[in-house]
Amino acid sequence: MRILSSQVIDQAATPALWTDIMELALRSSFDQDYFTPNRMHVDINDNTLLLMPSVGPDMFATKLVSVFPENVKKGKAAINGTVVLNDGATGESLALLNGAKLTAMRTAAVACVGIRHLSDPLATTLGIIGGGAQGRHIAWLASHERDLERVYVYDRSPQTINDFINFMTDKCPDVDVALCEDAQQVVVNSEIVATATTSVEPVIPNLEDLILGKCFISVGSYKPEMRELPESIFRLIDSVWIDAEHGISESGDLIYPLENELVKPEQVKHIAELIEQPNNLGFRETRLFKTVGQGIFDLFAAKLVYEKACENNLGHEVEV
Repeated sequence: MRILSSQVIDQAATPALWTDIMELALRSSFDQDYFTPNRMHVDINDNTLLLMPSVGPDMFATKLVSVFPENVKKGKAAINGTVVLNDGATGESLALLNGAKLTAMRTAAVACVGIRHLSDPLATTLGIIGGGAQGRHIAWLASHERDLERVYVYDRSPQTINDFINFMTDKCPDVDVALCEDAQQVVVNSEIVATATTSVEPVIPNLEDLILGKCFISVGSYKPEMRELPESIFRLIDSVWIDAEHGISESGDLIYPLENELVKPEQVKHIAELIEQPNNLGFRETRLFKTVGQGIFDLFAAKLVYEKACENNLGHEVEV
C-alpha cells in the first residue's frame, strides 16, 4: 500500500487538471458503473463524523472525516480525515491518503467547475468569505480557471488571514490579496464570490443591489441548520445549480429556500446538465452553484493522486 501525504497530494497534478477531473466526476455521477451511497453523518454536539464510500468499475474509495469547527480557535485544522483507495477486482488496499488535503483539493476543484461554467470568463476579481483551508484552496485553483488580478478575503480570525496570505503568496504570487473588514466589502468588490464557512446565518448581505449580476459559489452549509445565502439571491437567479441530489435534504441553503418557496423544485438542477448542455444556463446574470460534495469526488481524486504517485514514484510503500 502506498502512503500519500498532504505534500504528495499538493504536487500530484496541476490545478487545471484537478478541475478537469472533478468535471469528469460530476458527469459520471449518474453513470451506472459508479455507485455512491448517501454519506453517513454522526453528529456529536457541534462536531460531525462523516463516512463517505464510492465504488467505481476498477477501484473504490472510502473517506472517514471529522469536522470540528472549534479547532480553529486551537490553531488546528477544522477538517481531518483519511481516504482509503482499494482495487475493485481484489479489494486490496492500494493507498492511504491524507483526507483533509484531498478534501480541500477536490472541493476546490468542484467549486471551480462552477466558476468555469457560471462566471464571466473575463472576471478578474474573486471574493472569499471564510479564509480557512477550503477558502484558500478555492482561491488557488480559481486563479488558474480565471485570469484573476485580485482576491478579496474576509475571515474573523487574524491567524486564518495570515495563513491565507502566506498560502497565496506561495501559490499565486502574481495575484493581489486584499483584506476586507466584513463580508459586504468582499461582495461589493468581487465578480465571483465563494463562501466557505460553518455559519448558521447568511454571510452574504440580503441586498439585491449588491449581489445582482455576480456569481456565487456556496461551499459551506453541510447541515440543515447552516446557511450562507440570503433570501434575496434566490429572487435573482434562474436556477440553483448543485453537485449532489442529497444536498436538498442536508444543506440549509437548499432546504430553507425550498421550504419557503423562494425557489421551485424544478429550479434546482444538477450541474452535470449544464456541463452537457451549456445553452441551459438561462438569461439572468446572477448565478449560484451550491456544492455539498459526494463520495465519487473522493474516488476520482484518490485515483488521480494514486496514479500520478505511481507514475512519478511519490509517497511511501508499506506492507499491511
